[in-house]
Amino acid sequence: MIRTVAGLFMTALLFILIGCSNQDSKKQEQGHTEEKTTQVTVWSKKTELFMEYAPLVSGKKNVLLIHLTRLADGKPVSEGALQLTLRPEAGQPVTITVTAPSRPGIYQAELSPAADGRYTLELQPQSPGFNDLIRVPGIVVGSLAAQPGAAKTGHQEQPTEKHDDHDGHGHDDHGHTAAPHDHAGLTAPVIGDGGGSISFLKGQQWSLDTLIRQPVRKQLSSRITAGGELIAASDAEATVAAPLSGIVSVSRPLPYLGKRVAKGELIALIDPPFRPEGGAGQLTAAHAEARSRVTLTRQEYERAQRLYEAKIAPRKRVEEAAAALDNARAALAPLEKSTALLGGDGNGRLAVRAPISGTVVEVLSGTGKGIEAGQPLVRIVNTGTLWLKASLPALDAGKLTSLPSAVFTVAGQEGSFTTGRLISVGDMLDPQSRTLPVIFSVPNPGSRLKVGMFATVSVATGEAQEGLVLPLEALVEDEGRFFLFVQTAGERFSRREVQIGAKQDGQVQVLKGLDEHERVVVQGVYYVKQAATGSRKEDPHAGHAH
Repeated sequence: MIRTVAGLFMTALLFILIGCSNQDSKKQEQGHTEEKTTQVTVWSKKTELFMEYAPLVSGKKNVLLIHLTRLADGKPVSEGALQLTLRPEAGQPVTITVTAPSRPGIYQAELSPAADGRYTLELQPQSPGFNDLIRVPGIVVGSLAAQPGAAKTGHQEQPTEKHDDHDGHGHDDHGHTAAPHDHAGLTAPVIGDGGGSISFLKGQQWSLDTLIRQPVRKQLSSRITAGGELIAASDAEATVAAPLSGIVSVSRPLPYLGKRVAKGELIALIDPPFRPEGGAGQLTAAHAEARSRVTLTRQEYERAQRLYEAKIAPRKRVEEAAAALDNARAALAPLEKSTALLGGDGNGRLAVRAPISGTVVEVLSGTGKGIEAGQPLVRIVNTGTLWLKASLPALDAGKLTSLPSAVFTVAGQEGSFTTGRLISVGDMLDPQSRTLPVIFSVPNPGSRLKVGMFATVSVATGEAQEGLVLPLEALVEDEGRFFLFVQTAGERFSRREVQIGAKQDGQVQVLKGLDEHERVVVQGVYYVKQAATGSRKEDPHAGHAH
């Protein structure tokens, strides 16, 4: 509790310090001007430009405060020169170069346009390993009245549909208008706050590692998340038991835990017991007796056959002799198999061999211990293919397709794993956990996965569908509703309710409420959420005050 309170206090203090620092520095850089400034936000493919300036006047030095952010990592452009070219609709352009930022991400430039009119401003950052060209059309110099059709300076906003706050969730954008963009897919310049009610300054964004991304269009399939466990396949596990009573011979230690054994490999030697019952002597006697019985019944069958052919004995005697021979052979067969499988070592000891290839996962007896017939010695598992038993929640059981697929992760193992074929889907829920068991085969080359590992399983419930996709961490859930923070301008954001679809591999599909050209906070969402809480206490239309 103390750590939580301390963390919240430090976060609040950080916001206050950064906000004050930004306000003080901008006041100094702008000379404490009280004039109403114009804010312009432009996004190129590599850079976000956020620029502030007072109304531009021809023939005088005009100060522009320029913030440059790399879109790839959300970091400020912290070094290198910045070349600015102000191109009029007619006449010669004006070009200046700012050799370095006054602070990381912030360049202060002075432009002196020769005449009133409409201009295009071109900015070329020239940092080591980072170059770009950013165009800002519609820059107005001089009196607005003298420039027919010129864009208004000041806090001009992009049109955004607003609704009254009836549900107590604050100033959310329940409807929205997508930011305009050109034919190359780049967002057009935004003058003012773009309709955003949440103020989150560039200094805060940079220091708190905020990252903003546009959604990508890709395919995701609906999935169910469930717990799972890796188990041995039913046909890949065997418990090796003592076929007869005896003592585990000290001349052949049992295999150690984790040892790989091959089918037919010697597992143990069993010394005969002190008493004959259940030991090798009893097996030998039973085997000899069964062989003798087969010999006698075969001779009786052959005699009955001859007598029947000589018409001395009836057909019934032949049938009875044949049945007796079959019974004798049936009794001999398992004894023959046991004798061949055991294969003594020539010293009267019985040899027990592995019935399958695999790894010894459990040792159930010990050298020198007495054992009874049927008592287990070791358990062997072939881990080349495992089974994944997923336990699906009861509420999701009805969403399964006829042939579901799954991927899963295991704690301590990097990356995700793909299952093989579907083994089975349970017909009833587990009465204790209220889950439905679904079993998949899992190829396990190199035995990287181990029996008994727990897994987080993602089971596909349908075909993949294409849509706008964002990282799952961009999503904020509030009382069963889902929200994103959309950037409307350089230092302005809106809380937007959206409808989501499939989730897969840390990504979520947005079905409604977002345009593919809009920009969404995907890292640092917590801090923007905190800023939103502070913004609601103020007038959301109070503008950008420093």
